[in-house]
Amino acid sequence: MLNSKPSNSNYNQGNFIPKHKDKIVKLNNQGGLYYRSGLELKIMTWLDNNKNIVRWGAECLRIPYQMTHFEKGDMKIKEHCYYPDFYYEIKSGKEIKYVVCEVKPMKEYKTVMALTEGRLEVPQNDAKKLRNFEYTLKMAHQNKNKWETMIKWCDLKGYQFIIVTEEILNKLI
Repeated sequence: MLNSKPSNSNYNQGNFIPKHKDKIVKLNNQGGLYYRSGLELKIMTWLDNNKNIVRWGAECLRIPYQMTHFEKGDMKIKEHCYYPDFYYEIKSGKEIKYVVCEVKPMKEYKTVMALTEGRLEVPQNDAKKLRNFEYTLKMAHQNKNKWETMIKWCDLKGYQFIIVTEEILNKLI
């Protein structure tokens, strides 16, 4: 993946051309970084314009992880790779902090938290809601696995892992 060109026309997507290209870990062959949502575009703008950001990149880290899948009554563990949305280095006083950042809508973040805390409620007597719930549960399970992997990886490296939602972005920008 590594910042490949987005192809889902249902979202605000494109190629962000940074003003401060010297801060970028790796530009794509179009001289920018691809964004997959309006939230990602907002954080790219913030990263590019923030004078305390030393270096940054989009989908520039590749983190392998394992995830349990349930297929036709069988449980299987499969290998996957996670490409977190952003990596950046930020000056904080005299030190530099290393941050891995995932951007998610608040609704998706809350779903993962509800799954983690055992608070998800299965819809009753509605086939369409049940299919939607199945997809939501699958995505929440995948995000939970990725984030747990990322927290462990960051702890080993001395990095910080954060999840940024539109509520946080609206306060930043």
